Amino acid sequence: MDRIEEEGFPNGLRTDEAAVAHIGVPLRTSSEEDNTSTVIDTGSDKSINVEKNTEMFRDLERRMSEASVRASLHPTRTLSRRSTRKSQPADIEKGEVQAGEEKPFDLRDYLETGVRAADEHGLRRHQMGLVFKNVTIVGEGADASTILNLFSPFIGLAKRLNPLRWGKKHTGTAFDIIHQVTGYCEEGEMLLVLGRPGAGCSSLLRVLANSRKGFLDIKGEVNYGGIPAENFGKYLGEAIYCMEEDAHYPELTVKETLGFALRMKTPAKRLPGVSRKEFQADFMNTLLQIFGLKKQENTMVGNAFIRGLSGGERKRMTISEAMTASSAITTWDCPTRGLDAASALDYSKSLRIQCDTLNKTTIATLYQASDSIYKLYDKVMVLYLGRCIFFGPRERAKDYFMEMGYTCEPRKSVPDFLTGITNPNERIVAAGFEGKVPETPEQFEKYFLESEDYKLLQKNIAEYEARVEREQPAADFKAYVTEIKQKGVPHKSVYSANFYEQTKALTIRQFQILLGDKQALYERYASVLIQAFIYASVFYQMGLNSTGAFQRGGALLASLLFNAFLSQAELPNVLAGRMTLQKHKSYAMYHPSAFHIARVVTDIPIVVVQCTLYAIIVYFMMGFDPRADKFFVFLSINVLATLCTTDLFRLLGNISPSIYVAFQLTGVILITLITYCGFSIPYKNMHPWLYWIYWIDPYAYAFKALFSNEMRGLTFPCEGPAGLVPYGPTYTSAANQACTIVGAKVGQLYVTGDEYLAAAYGYITSQMSVDVITVFLFWLLFIVLNMIAMEKITWVTGGFVKKIYKKGKAPKHTDEEELIRLRDAQEAYDNMGENFAAEAGIFTWNHVNYWVPVKKNQLQLLDNCEGWIKPGQMTALMGSSGAGKTTLLDVLAKRKTIGKVEGEIYLNGKALAVDFERITGYVEQMDVHNPNLTVREALRFSAKMRQPAEVPLQEKYEYVETVLKMMEMQDLGDALIGILEAGQGISVEERKRLTIGMELVAKPHILFLDEPTSGLDSQSSYNIIKFIRKLADAGMALVCTIHQPSSILFEHFDRLLLLARGGKVAYFGDIGENSAIMNDYFERNGARHCEQSENPAEYILEVIGAGINGRAKQDWTEVWRNSPEAEAVKQELETLNAKVGQSPPDPNAREFATGPWYQVWEVYKRMNVIWWRDPYFNIGRIWQAFFIGLLNGFTFWQLQPTPSQLQLRALITFQIMIMGLTLVFSIQPQFMMQRLFFRRDYASKYYGFFGFALAMILMEIPYMLVAAAVGFLPLYWTAGLQTTHLDGFYLYILLVVFLLFSISFGLAIAAMLETMAQASIVTPIPNTFLFLFAGLLSPAAAMPHFWSSWMYPLDPYHYFLEGFVSTLFNGMQVQCQEQDYLVYTPPSGQTCGQYSQAYLSAAPGYLKDPNATDQCQYCQYSTGADFLNNLEWSLSNRWRDFGLLWAYYAFNVCVFILFVYINRKQRR
Repeated sequence: MDRIEEEGFPNGLRTDEAAVAHIGVPLRTSSEEDNTSTVIDTGSDKSINVEKNTEMFRDLERRMSEASVRASLHPTRTLSRRSTRKSQPADIEKGEVQAGEEKPFDLRDYLETGVRAADEHGLRRHQMGLVFKNVTIVGEGADASTILNLFSPFIGLAKRLNPLRWGKKHTGTAFDIIHQVTGYCEEGEMLLVLGRPGAGCSSLLRVLANSRKGFLDIKGEVNYGGIPAENFGKYLGEAIYCMEEDAHYPELTVKETLGFALRMKTPAKRLPGVSRKEFQADFMNTLLQIFGLKKQENTMVGNAFIRGLSGGERKRMTISEAMTASSAITTWDCPTRGLDAASALDYSKSLRIQCDTLNKTTIATLYQASDSIYKLYDKVMVLYLGRCIFFGPRERAKDYFMEMGYTCEPRKSVPDFLTGITNPNERIVAAGFEGKVPETPEQFEKYFLESEDYKLLQKNIAEYEARVEREQPAADFKAYVTEIKQKGVPHKSVYSANFYEQTKALTIRQFQILLGDKQALYERYASVLIQAFIYASVFYQMGLNSTGAFQRGGALLASLLFNAFLSQAELPNVLAGRMTLQKHKSYAMYHPSAFHIARVVTDIPIVVVQCTLYAIIVYFMMGFDPRADKFFVFLSINVLATLCTTDLFRLLGNISPSIYVAFQLTGVILITLITYCGFSIPYKNMHPWLYWIYWIDPYAYAFKALFSNEMRGLTFPCEGPAGLVPYGPTYTSAANQACTIVGAKVGQLYVTGDEYLAAAYGYITSQMSVDVITVFLFWLLFIVLNMIAMEKITWVTGGFVKKIYKKGKAPKHTDEEELIRLRDAQEAYDNMGENFAAEAGIFTWNHVNYWVPVKKNQLQLLDNCEGWIKPGQMTALMGSSGAGKTTLLDVLAKRKTIGKVEGEIYLNGKALAVDFERITGYVEQMDVHNPNLTVREALRFSAKMRQPAEVPLQEKYEYVETVLKMMEMQDLGDALIGILEAGQGISVEERKRLTIGMELVAKPHILFLDEPTSGLDSQSSYNIIKFIRKLADAGMALVCTIHQPSSILFEHFDRLLLLARGGKVAYFGDIGENSAIMNDYFERNGARHCEQSENPAEYILEVIGAGINGRAKQDWTEVWRNSPEAEAVKQELETLNAKVGQSPPDPNAREFATGPWYQVWEVYKRMNVIWWRDPYFNIGRIWQAFFIGLLNGFTFWQLQPTPSQLQLRALITFQIMIMGLTLVFSIQPQFMMQRLFFRRDYASKYYGFFGFALAMILMEIPYMLVAAAVGFLPLYWTAGLQTTHLDGFYLYILLVVFLLFSISFGLAIAAMLETMAQASIVTPIPNTFLFLFAGLLSPAAAMPHFWSSWMYPLDPYHYFLEGFVSTLFNGMQVQCQEQDYLVYTPPSGQTCGQYSQAYLSAAPGYLKDPNATDQCQYCQYSTGADFLNNLEWSLSNRWRDFGLLWAYYAFNVCVFILFVYINRKQRR
């Protein structure tokens, strides 16, 4: 039967002109004769009314078309003038005539009017079907990739260097994900693709949406309305793939998210009088109404870590955003996952309306689709391991397989029956057909290819192709694509908005994101103020003397470092939104490069404020030249340098596959830029093999400009013992003294700033403008490079996930292995539960209320909930999305850590003991797993840590294997869990099964399950529910939320707890056979009769008003409170809890199943595996240490014991300190990730905080030993640091302790904070303290007394520097070269020795020739100890320094453990 005829439309005609009107008409408008608002109705008692809403769409379009005709005849009329008359709304559903209409609605008249309006205004039609023939998708076999480890980078490098392997691209086996699939979908039709997980449904949908990346090869033809797939790439966004995961910016509200999407997809050509803003506002309002998000329009979207929409609401948000793309063809991958049955049906109805009215082409794959949803589709395709075993009208599908020889169980939905055909253990052969029906995928495919249905398919395709050839819809489509583009959009561009409009909208969105996270902005500016005062106090009021000249360079470099470290906070933001960016790119919303421009624009005001706050404090407190022009130049250079650094770090993030790589690249680049900025080693002293870095270093130009700006026009007099040689009461003649400031001339006791820069650094102050312009140009260069990187590099796959196995463990997906796997699963199901001895009793809750803080108020989410679960009973928890089902489970499972919980919760009439979380299993909605473990390793760890310690390990492992078989995951045991965003690991559906398995292997006494079947296919869902049923029969007490249960699934439950909106109980009682007891309750209290053919789960949700805009005829929570059933529940609860408080608590209750040291050992072993499999993190760190050591070694090549190079030896140690700082930043994101998994484990009492914290500390020791070695040895030999064997060993072990200190310091800070963004802002503050007060940049004598009195002796970096530098100078004899001597003239008649005797008796150094009478050549240092005296350091303190550094390390470890304990629970 034709789809339109079935829905009640005359003549079986489609509204082909609907798309014409949709191009330029908002979904709500006004006209001269009628200003009635037309909005899709989703609020009837039966939720979305397809017929009514379709008629409303048509009426809207007819009125808009007539209005457009009138507008063309009377162009002087405006929208405001046409909107002046008032009219009363008519009931379209009753057939009433709209006010201002001259005649009843007539379809033919409507079609003619629509065509006339389109011709009048030159509007084109937007409708495209597609045909695919013999499509084969080739993917890499499971053996193509293996799990990475620390050897992988070296093996990969060796393979690349092996000439025999050059030119080989693919080493593993290839297999057909999809094999020779043929089909079509006309415009305005809906195609449902059914198949079990692994059938290839998602891959087919991606290819049909022309998303082809990630596959080895794609064969066959895909044709879009006459346009081949090879040419359809230029129409990106006209065929989109909506992936299963929700990807949004959590800081944005619903309204902001949809508003942005609409700004990007508003067509340029609209009907007269309809502005862009009106179009966007009406379209948004319609979407909010359709998907029931009107009340949530100002709510943040949120995610797993930011509170916002519920899971179901976020899924509706994803669907709404996809609809704003207005694509001709949309493929939906499990769009109803996470929605309750009523909402899923409402959503599917909205798709049906869209297809009927707008002629959209829709292709979807669904798991657990109901018959009500199934009936909305036109065609159905069934896939069996990549092979098409049926394609045809949905009415034909069931009969096709029944005729083949299979039978359908009573009350089983058609989609479940069709999917079950592909499962040997589920399909049932009809009597008399045994041995005559197909069994393997190849046999099913062959049967179909030889069937009349396939011949009919070929005929229909040929007819459709002939119609396409005749009507040439591609011509109108191409013209339409051109027309919707705004001014300034190139003809070949795939985008609707021009680059300026994209950038403008993206800039607005970026500011909205910033305002959505104001706390991060406040933290940033607070960090700036704190650090500014610290910096300023260290260099407080620098003098115009010999010390002040050098200090100014250090202060200016510190300013650059300050902004550089603060800019690292941008790295987490760069990587956070990659999935959302990729989705928007596939929707053809905007150029990724425009997104970067928007980020740059939003950077400017933030950085200007940041640098202004910093400059106002620092500039005047430090004592820089107080001239207005110099201040503003200082501010401008800092702003430019900060913007330049921010974009450089963004570039490193955009080219990095993970945040670990990004931080390591940042550390390497940052150290290189600082080393070659010209301060620590002036350009004239750089070695020729690396001095080219100076010329490409933006910091070199920024530092030179800052230094030139400050020093120009200043004069530094030579005064005091630091400025004059010789100096003392007997030396009064300036003619016989020398100035120690670099650049001084003989006989001149002052130095100008220009002379100092020229002599010390080779700077020419007149080049300052050139330097500033160069920094600006570097900024522009980094912007351009970022734009190119974002356009060309893609790190996320957009829904495609590739499995990775241990080496040699990849399964071969043969038919035989598939049959064995399914047979093992069935045996595991049959044998489970028989020997399961549950120890739990009765779990009750009464008067449970829960409030959460919202701003200054308290929002109640649970209202007086009561109920129980008993052994042997299986309770279903149901309700609409947002009713509080997950909240109730969180409260009952003791997972809530914020808000206020009230009520009585007892187990066996006793208060919950300390072991409650351990003996209960909680299958949470979010699938949180450690990505670097395999499935088997994760399950074994759960079994080891949660089953009693007395159970033998082998028995635990055997139970794990049983669960693997039962969950149909035995072939995934050695597969890496992986990360979805990276496109590697197990799929979404497999993660859900793993989540369930993690709880089952623990053998819990009570089981809470939150949507355990969400995202699973019907058979997997059935197996899970059947297994849970067995557990209940074995004595386990359990409760399970379930969203879309089929009739068969619902029959397994004994009782129902039904929640209505507001967290109120609408029903708690028995379900009864065939749901008789439950149905009787609702019908007795005024609900309509539930038909025998109806799904009772869908029935009760409809009755209580669930769904997107469902409405109940009465308050069922009030009905429940006044019912005799509720009174019986209260009496039962009183009976069950009668003995509360009479029994003592269980003395044997233990919080954890295992002891603390066993926990430490097991967690340490697991972390070893995780670290070993993360080469990006660990090899990256080791490579970073090696690079820094090598860079410094060749930069400070073979230092000599001369005065000018003594400072360079000390600066080498400073560079090593920066290496420690990079380790601080690199460990923090790893800890944040591991803490996420720890919190989940701790909530289930796998292990305690001590085991986790100590394992983290112990894990780092061997890696720091290696990092210290590869960082120290290249530096030791190349820089000429050769010392005695003991001194060399001391330097190494001191470096090891320092690196361990740095790691522990980074961990301690991260443990105090919640997010990586916070850590990036907060970490520089204490690091600033440690760097500045270490005594190298500013010696203790030069510090203000306030700091030198307590901060200097408290600084651990001071002790590292003293121990390291004093050992470097141990036994060193200083030898001045000619340029190192200070030259002065002795008085007439005296030798240099006689004249300098008084001075040399107190000062260090020596004279080259004491007997000289014409010129005295004075060397400032005789030994390395003389240099150390300036810093107040001594070699005798080095072992004390070594011990103190260990003490600081131990202190950090204690702080880290303390804050791991304090923050051990997630805020939820």
